[in-house]
Amino acid sequence: MKQIRWKKSWKAGTLVFLTSALLIASGCNNQNDAPNTSNEGTKPTTENVVKETPAPEVRGNITVSMYERNNIPPEEGNWDKNRWTQWINENGPTDVSYITVPRWESLQKFNTLFASNAAPDLILEYDTGYRNQWYGQKLLMPIDELIEEHSTTYKSMLEQFPQLRKLGTKDDGKLYEIGKVSPLSAGHMIYIRQDWLDKLGLPMPKTAEDFLAVAKAFAEDDPDDNGKKDTFALNLSGNAYSILNHMFGYGEVMWRFEGEDFVHEWDRLKTGVAFQKQLFDAGTADKDFLADKNGEKAKQDFLIGKLGMYLWQGMNDNDYDTFKQNNPNGKLAILPLPSSEFGQFSPVSGSPIQMVGAINAATKDPKSVIQYIDFMMDPSNAITIQFGLEGTHWEKNDKGCPVPIDPEKNKIEVSYTGDLGMMASQLLYGKCAFSENKTQVTETKKAIAKLYIDAEKAYISKDRPIPTLKPEYLPVLPQDLSIIVKNVEQQMKDQWLRAIVSGAGYTADQAYDDAKKIWDGAGGKQVDEFYANWYKENKANAFLLEDLYQFGEDARALYSNK
Repeated sequence: MKQIRWKKSWKAGTLVFLTSALLIASGCNNQNDAPNTSNEGTKPTTENVVKETPAPEVRGNITVSMYERNNIPPEEGNWDKNRWTQWINENGPTDVSYITVPRWESLQKFNTLFASNAAPDLILEYDTGYRNQWYGQKLLMPIDELIEEHSTTYKSMLEQFPQLRKLGTKDDGKLYEIGKVSPLSAGHMIYIRQDWLDKLGLPMPKTAEDFLAVAKAFAEDDPDDNGKKDTFALNLSGNAYSILNHMFGYGEVMWRFEGEDFVHEWDRLKTGVAFQKQLFDAGTADKDFLADKNGEKAKQDFLIGKLGMYLWQGMNDNDYDTFKQNNPNGKLAILPLPSSEFGQFSPVSGSPIQMVGAINAATKDPKSVIQYIDFMMDPSNAITIQFGLEGTHWEKNDKGCPVPIDPEKNKIEVSYTGDLGMMASQLLYGKCAFSENKTQVTETKKAIAKLYIDAEKAYISKDRPIPTLKPEYLPVLPQDLSIIVKNVEQQMKDQWLRAIVSGAGYTADQAYDDAKKIWDGAGGKQVDEFYANWYKENKANAFLLEDLYQFGEDARALYSNK
C-alpha cells in the first residue's frame, strides 16, 4: 500500500498573507467575455457581427451539514432559515440548504443519512476517525481536479500551506479533505477555584502529588465555608479522563513517536488510570460520574459552586455569568497541568492545521460545492459570519480588529454562527486572529478572555507539550485495521473505567492485562506494526510534534502584527 509521505520542513517565508490576494481574485471579471457592441469605426464584415450572448449559468443548489447545538435564539429562526443562512444565500455563489446533525451523535446521524442516500453534498465533521471511515467505505469524492478547475481561494491556500494538501490526501494519493489554518491554541483546560486555595491556605498544585492533596482538601475541608461537607474537588466525567491521562503523558492516541522509538503507550495510561482511581477512592469526585455521559451534571455542579476544579473546554458568557451569580466572590484561575514521573505536559490543544470537511461521492453538483467552500473561506466573508456586519454588529478597535458595538444585540444575532464558520482559516485574519489583539467590551468577556490568555500561556509551550501526535496527523489506516480499532476502543476504555470505580476488587494492573488481551485478541498488533512501519519509513518527512510547535511559533511571528 502506498504510504503517505509528509514534507518535514516548510519555509516560514511561504506563509504569505492571503487576504488581499484572495479578495482581488474573487472580485475579478473576465473582460474578454463581454461582447463588443460599439459600431464606431467598424465595417459590416462577418468579423464584426455581434455574437449571441451565452445563456446565464444556472445557479447551483447544494446541501451542507450543520452541527445542531440548539443554540439559536427563537427569534432568529432555525437552520432552515435565519439571518445568516439568508445572508449566505443572498451573497454566495450557490443556493444552500443545511442538514442538521447532533453535535455529540454525529456519526450515527451521518451513517443514517448515507444509508438512505440523503447525506449532504458537503460533509463538515471534526472527527478524523469518522472521515477516515467514510473514505474507507468509498463515500467521499476526490477533489484534486475540482479544486484545480473551479477554486481560487482554497487553491491559493494549498499553495501557501502545503501541509493542507498533505493532511487531506489519502493513501490512494488523491486529495479528499478540506482544511483550515489557525493559531496554535489551547483546547482542554483546568479551571481551579483560586478563592478556595486562598481560603484553605494552599498553593497552586505543581505535581501530581500536590494535585491529590489539594483535591482531598477541596472535598473534606469545607472550602465554601458553609459548615457542610458538600463539595467535590473535581469532575471525572466529560473531558476529565483525557486531561488527567495527559498529566501522565498519555495523549489523544495510543502511540508515542519519539526519536527512533515507536511505543504503544500502555504504561502511561495504566499510571493515569491508577491516579484517577486514587482520586475516586478518596471521595474527591461524584461517585456516579459514569452516569454523567456528556459531563452536563458536572458542569452544573461547577456552576453552582460545588466543584473546586473543572476539567473542561472553553467557557462561554452564559457559563461565566451563571457561575458568578451563584458564587459572587468566586475567583477562577487556570491550573497548568501538574508534572508526573513522566514529565510535564499540556492537555489537548487545538490543531493549527485541521481537516474539517469532505464532499459526498454522490453529489450531483460538485462545482457549486467548491464555489461555496471558496466563498465561506474568503477572509472577508468568514469575518462577517463570525462577527456580523461591520457598522451594525462591530467596529474596528485601535488595532483594526472587530469589536462588538452592542454585545447584547450580538448575543441574539451573532452568537450562534460558530459552526457556520467551521471552514474559516482564522490565521488569515492576521493580528486579529490572536487573543492579545482582541478588545472585550463587557466585564464577562474580559474575564473569559483573561482566562483564555492564561490558558495559552500555561498550555501552549513546547517545554510542556501535548504528549502524543494528534490523531489527524497520522496516516489513514487500511479498512481492516480501522475496523479493529473501532471494535475495541470502547471495550478497552470500559476496562479502564471499571478499574477507577471498583476499589480493591479490580485494579489498574488488572485493567491493563484485560485491555491488552482485548487488543491483542482483536489483531491490534497489526495496527501497531502498521504505525511502527509508517514511522520508520516516514519520520524524516512526517509532521510530528516538533513541527506542530514550530508551525505555531512561525505563524505567530509572521501574522500577529499583520
